[in-house]
Parts: sequence; C-alpha cells; structure tokens
Amino acid sequence: MHNVYIKDYEIFSSQGDLQQSVQKIKTDTTKISKRNGIPFYSFEETIEQDPNAIYDILKKVVFNIVSKLSNEQKSSTAVMVGTSLIDWHLVNAINASAYEYKKQPYSSAKTSIDCYAQKLAQEFGLHDFTMTINTACTSSANALLEASNLINTGLVDHVIVIGLEIYSPLMSDGFKQMELISPTYAKPFDKNRDGLVLGEAIGTILVTKEKHKWSLLGGFSNCNSATITSVGADGNECVEVMEEALKRVHLKPTDITAIKAHATGSISNDEAELNAISKVFDNSIDFTAMKPYIGHTIGASGVVEIALLMGCIDNGFLPKTLFCEESLLKDYTPLNYHKKYQEGTFMCNYFGFGGNNISLILEKIL
Repeated sequence: MHNVYIKDYEIFSSQGDLQQSVQKIKTDTTKISKRNGIPFYSFEETIEQDPNAIYDILKKVVFNIVSKLSNEQKSSTAVMVGTSLIDWHLVNAINASAYEYKKQPYSSAKTSIDCYAQKLAQEFGLHDFTMTINTACTSSANALLEASNLINTGLVDHVIVIGLEIYSPLMSDGFKQMELISPTYAKPFDKNRDGLVLGEAIGTILVTKEKHKWSLLGGFSNCNSATITSVGADGNECVEVMEEALKRVHLKPTDITAIKAHATGSISNDEAELNAISKVFDNSIDFTAMKPYIGHTIGASGVVEIALLMGCIDNGFLPKTLFCEESLLKDYTPLNYHKKYQEGTFMCNYFGFGGNNISLILEKIL
C-alpha cells in the first residue's frame, strides 16, 4: 500500500472551529461545561439530536473542504463517515412504548445516521461511493485507513473523511452506569485519574493521492479484546497494533517523533496504553493527549484529534497533556509543556470498546 496525503482539514468542537480550538489550546483557555449535572464538552449551541440541525452543521464543516475542489475533483471524491451514533429515533420510539408507566403509541420518524454521507455526496456533486463506519472509539480512525485503501485501489482520487459525534443520552448514561465518567475532568495517565469526560465534535479530513506536506503513511487496525469495555492491563493488545503499524510502513520505534495517545483518563485503558508504550518505545519518546481539551468524542475522535494535532503542529507546537500531575509510570510521563514542533512522524493511537484498536502513522515534511 502506498501512502496518501492530507490536503485539508477542519473541525468544529466545543472550543469552536479549528483556528479557535488551536488558539485556546495554545493559550490554556479551553473550557468544559456540563450536561445533566456531569462534565461534558458541549457545542456552544445545543443541537438536541435534531437530524436536520446536525446535517446543517455537518454541511457547513464539509463545505469548507468541498469549496476548494474543482468540479472534476468533486466527481472523483468519495465520502466516508465515522461515528458511534445510532438511530436514536428508533431507540426513543421503543423506549416510549415499552414501559407501562409512560406508554405511548409506537412512532419512529426514522432518519438513520448512515444517510448523511449519501446526502452530502448528492448535494455537493461528489462521487457516488459512500461509507459509514461504526466501530466505537475507532470509527473515524478506521474510516481514514479505509480511505487510504480506497484511493490505492484507484476507484477515486480523493476522500472526505468525517468524524461525527454529538451528545447522546443513551451513550452518556451508559458510560455513567459503568462508572467510567469523571466527576471533574479527565486526567490521562495520572495516578489519581477517575474516568473520562465525553464531548461532541465534527471533523473533516481530505485524503488525496496528490502530494502535500502531510501524509498518511498507513497503519494497522485489529479487533482483539480481553473484555468488552477495555484492553488487558499488560497492554499486549496495544503493543501488537503499534508494532504491526510500524511494520506496515517500514519504520522502527526510533523513527517516531511523538505519539498522540488514546489517553481517555479511564482506570484500565490508561494503564494498558502506558504499559504498551513502555514496551515499544524507550522513555525519550514524547507523547501527549488531546481529550482534556475537547473531551472524548468517541466515533469522531479519529478525525478530530488528528486534525487538531495537525493544527497544533502547523502552528509550531505539540500540545502538553493537561492534568497529569504524577504519571502511572515514573519514567514515562506525558508532555507537560507545549513543545516546539514544525514537522515529524507521529503515531496516533485509538484503543476502544470491543477490542477495536488502531494505530495510524502520519508524517509532515516541510
């Protein structure tokens, strides 16, 4: 497989658009809000799961990418969406009719999440190939890898990869019931971490065969888990994915400049990932976490965190990891200051529910 390139990218997060988000990270002014009494990184304007409102925001973010393409380029541009959202209209209808104490007639105005990619392709005159991937936290990261595969087949020249996640009561309540939500804020790799904080975001990345300064060298995705909700504490599942990703792009651990860790702030996953990093890399490796700035955006995190990472590097720095006061492993402490970087080779990790694990490797050459 040949590497592909990243021509353009954009996000819309709780901190604003890409430029606003990067500036808030740089100046330590990111903010967290609450939803239903628990910490949550929300959009400034609440969407409340209105499919039309979601599509309108999605369309605006994608327009920033599409508007720079010629008509010829559009016709050879596919759309892929990575998200963990489900068809909440169906869930709400079942919920409303299933219990005697709130019995209502069954009614579902079905607008499934998988229609968005098709609507975008039709509206912007793009290629008719679309795909929607739902593999929990790795959804849009897997979409990026599939976009690379798709371009390498020669079917299309470009792919707009979208990461999409908004507030879902079902998702939020589920994490809360599993006692995975922090009552304050996420503290990745800290000894006193007490859970993750969810967030909502939309991100887009234009993957292309045309040469640009950023390239997606490749990666490796695998599904293998000790439990449904986490990976083994020894981190061996994560080790396998990182080592295979390196192997597939013909790199050694010493070739990696820095790591964007998955780093949720949860008890088990942080332990597994840090143990894995210590088994693959020596303790000189720089690694950091994006989730303390925008929250864990689940299915969107692949695209959103990579776009945010590229935005920071393009602004001359690798961001520090917030709220880690004492690392789980003394010799492996995440970056605690904004470090000057303008180029390099970066590993981006996503280790999610159900054993869905993926490592992607990006490179920027000035």
